[in-house]
This record gives sequence, structure tokens and C-alpha cells, in this order.
Amino acid sequence: MSERIACDFLLTAFDAEDARSLAAVLAELGHAAISGDAVNDPGPSCVLAAAYDESGLRAQRAAALDDPRPWAFCVSSGDRALVAAASQAREGRMLLLPPDKREIKRFLAAVSDDTRESGRTKSLFSGLERCEAAFSWKTRDIDVSPISRRLARLLREIGFYGDRAEEDQGALSLEEALVNSIEHGNLGLDSSLRPDDSASEDLYEAERERRLSDPILGGRMVRVSMSATRDEATISIEDQGEGFDVSALDESPEGLDVSGKGYWLIKRAFDAASYNEKGNRLTLSMRRRGPGDGI
Repeated sequence: MSERIACDFLLTAFDAEDARSLAAVLAELGHAAISGDAVNDPGPSCVLAAAYDESGLRAQRAAALDDPRPWAFCVSSGDRALVAAASQAREGRMLLLPPDKREIKRFLAAVSDDTRESGRTKSLFSGLERCEAAFSWKTRDIDVSPISRRLARLLREIGFYGDRAEEDQGALSLEEALVNSIEHGNLGLDSSLRPDDSASEDLYEAERERRLSDPILGGRMVRVSMSATRDEATISIEDQGEGFDVSALDESPEGLDVSGKGYWLIKRAFDAASYNEKGNRLTLSMRRRGPGDGI
């Protein structure tokens, strides 16, 4: 598990209802939140900026450019075009409204990793010719956020992501791929069980926990393999679920399945993505994007 850190959050450009809801979730997690303007209030350690339309998102991205603090752009889960735009923002991460404790915990885990890794400028893998690794976990034991972050950081260190913003996108893509493999694959949870209202979200989480505690479902394996050469890196994620109809995939931003984060959102940090015929193994691949000292 990632080390827990205490953060003060600045909430900027939120309407009153969303600000109250988000502050309540943060307080429940043990973090303070105030409302204000990011430019005029440099005190809080993290910024959560609301964007209710694309012009608002552009304004927040511009404000984040010169701010060294971690930012997250908060957009409505029901606005698919805005979700797609925010997910591609290099200046910060994305959080969905209404606030979800799991999403905020992921943001905190990433901030914690940033803090521990600050000052690290030289890759440990300079000159590496080949990298191969394989991992497996029982569904009930896997800790998705730090695993996704470690894999994305490794891709950056060996030269496939050029900066931290690309690494962040890779970590989010891998996390969503692993969550889908766990929840919709091994646990057999359907996205339709998770409507937008918070009460139904609680029911979904309760069912998820029940299935995790099931000896058979919770004991199913998630397998991750990674290989990289001088030119290409590949990550494969495989579960022991029943699979799905691969022909039904929608790769466009307009077809984004917000509740499951969607195939398009998963593949956006990679050059190619494909499932096997059964639909229980996802392969993500990318070509080296520029010169460097990695493999």
C-alpha cells in the first residue's frame, strides 16, 4: 500500500454543492479543504479545479501551467466529451464528479509517489538492452494503484515516456485496465450495476467486497507481463474471467463508457491495444517516442 500523506486541498471554481460534497469526502479521508483562487492562494499543497465546460477546462489548464503543485481537473462523469478532454490534459490528473473516494485515494497515492521520487533525475536503466518481467496476484490481494504507478514509472525510466505527464497518463491507463480485469473479469461485475447516484455506488462497492471475499472469485489470478526492447514495449494483463464480446468494443471518445473508463481511455497512453479472442487478455504496446539513454 502507498504511504498515507496528509494534504491540504484548494478547491477552485466549484459550485457550492460540488464544493460541499468534495470537502465532505476529503474530510472523511482525513484531509482539509478550502475554497479559493489558485493564483492568489499558494498555501494548500494540492489543487482540485472544477471545469464545467471546455472553456473552463482550458482556463484551468492554463492556470496549472505555472503552478508546481499537483493538480486535478474535476469534471462531471456525465459529460463524456469533457471527460475525454480532461483525460488528455498533460498539466494535471482528472477526477470525476460526483466525488468518489476511490478516485481521490488514487490521486493521493500518485501525489505520495511524486513526493518520494522528487529529485530523481537519472535513470537507473541507462544502457539496458532488454527488459522482461512477469507478475501474478490473487484478485483479493492485488493493490492496483501502486502497481500501475510502478509499471508506468518503469516505462518512463527505460525511455518510453518522455516526462512525468506521460507517465501519469500511462499509470491511469494501466490502473483502469487492471480495475476492469479485476471487477468485470475475475469478479464478473457488470458496469450496469453502477448507476450515477451515490446510493447505488455504495451497493456496487458492497457487492464488490462480497465477491472479493468469495474463495473462488477472490482467488482468481491476475497476471501481468512486460517486455521491452530498444524499440518497443509491451504489457499484457490477463484475468481468469469469462471474457466478453471483443467485437463490441468502441474505441472513440464519444463511445466512452465512464463507469468502466472505456477501452479508448485505457489505450490512450499506448500506441496499440488489443484483446485476445476470448476477451480476458489485454495487450498494450508502444514504440519508443524519441532519442534517449534507455533501452
